[in-house]
Parts: sequence; structure tokens; C-alpha cells
Amino acid sequence: MKIIILGATSGLGRGTAELFAQAGHQVGIAGRRVERLQESAAKYPNQMIYSEMDVNDPNIETKLSEMIDKLGGLDLFLYSSGVGKENFDLDYGIESWTNDVNINGFTKTVCFVYNYFNVQGSGHLAVISSIAGFRGIGGSSSYSASKAYQRIYFEAIAQGSKSKNKKITYSTIIPGFVDTEIIAGRNYPLTLSCDKASKIIYKGLICKKRYIYVDGKWRFIAAFMRIIPNWLWERMPIK
Repeated sequence: MKIIILGATSGLGRGTAELFAQAGHQVGIAGRRVERLQESAAKYPNQMIYSEMDVNDPNIETKLSEMIDKLGGLDLFLYSSGVGKENFDLDYGIESWTNDVNINGFTKTVCFVYNYFNVQGSGHLAVISSIAGFRGIGGSSSYSASKAYQRIYFEAIAQGSKSKNKKITYSTIIPGFVDTEIIAGRNYPLTLSCDKASKIIYKGLICKKRYIYVDGKWRFIAAFMRIIPNWLWERMPIK
């Protein structure tokens, strides 16, 4: 299988990429921190290629096309790029930066790959969303909203694909708290190691699951979050 993972310099993107390479798949890894991409590619010289990419680069589509050509095709695309920063004061710079990566960059690259798969006749699109995308979490306004956007965007294009009989598979990955750089320095309950979380994602993608909760308990937590009435949710304390 030929795979591209955008946002593979650290965390879940990097962990999942290395698992696919270990299993013998051809993996293209991309992100902004070249030295980290080189570290992963050096471990798997026969399975990995890498390219420096910024999701908001005007030439991102050209760079993705070049990587697809180097791989000799594409079967699975995983959007793992994601940013978020606590922002109770609503600093617009932070909100805009979050939306640029989690919404604008996501939409542009997914549209490009969707159309590639549409011409090809098949493919698998995946995104790492978040449990935060089920309810707005104080201090993480743009992060919560952008992760909800990703989840709902996939719901819409999945429905559209089925109505038009397109052979494109979708996977929305819903992590809870995972020990990655995005939550560094904060003490969250029920935190999973990045290694364990990456293995859950890898297995879910191999099985082409529509929703991949990381791990299973977050499916029930998400359902519970949805039924909490607004008046109570908005009074819940945020640490």
C-alpha cells in the first residue's frame, strides 16, 4: 500500500508512519521540520520518502503531486497536521493560526486528494480530529471548532461519495488525551502513550474503520459529552 502522512514530524503522525513502514508499506512523510522527517526516513530507507511541506504553502498541491509520483501512486492519505494552544484571552493571532492549519490547510489538501482518488476510482482519506470536536472547550475555542469542522466535513463528503457511488473510504480518528507535544506540560486524566495510540490508529486504518476512537472508552465519553445540557456544560470548571 502507498501512503502519504501530512504532519509526520512528531506525535501520532510520526508514530503511525513508522508502523506502516515497519509493516512493509511505501510511506511518504511530510511536514515542516525536515530534520525529524530525515530521522524517520533513515530508519526505513526502503519504505520511506520525505518532503518538507507546510499545509498553507501555496504550492502544497504541487508538492503532494510530486510525492505521489515518487511513490508510484497513492492508496491512503492521512491528514495529521494539527495545532492548538490554550487561549482564554482570545488572541486573534492564535485563533487565526489554528484555523489556518486545522481548517484551511486541511480543506485544501483533502480537496486535492479527493479529486485524485475520484479520477483514480478509489482511495482512503483519513484525518486525526479530536474528542474536543464534540463540544466547545473553554480556552480552546478555535481548536474545538476546527476539530468539529474536520469531523463534520468528512461526514458530508462521505455521504456525498456514497450517493454518487464513489469508491472512496473515510476514516475520522478521534483521540482523547495522548502524550504528545500538543498537551506537553499539562496533566490530563486518561492519557495514553503515543506508542499505544499510534498502534490503535494503525490497526483502525488497516481495517478501514469509519471512526477510530483512541482508545475505545472515548466513544462513550463522546456520547456522554453530547447529552450534557448546555446550561450545565457552560458551568463546568476548566482547569
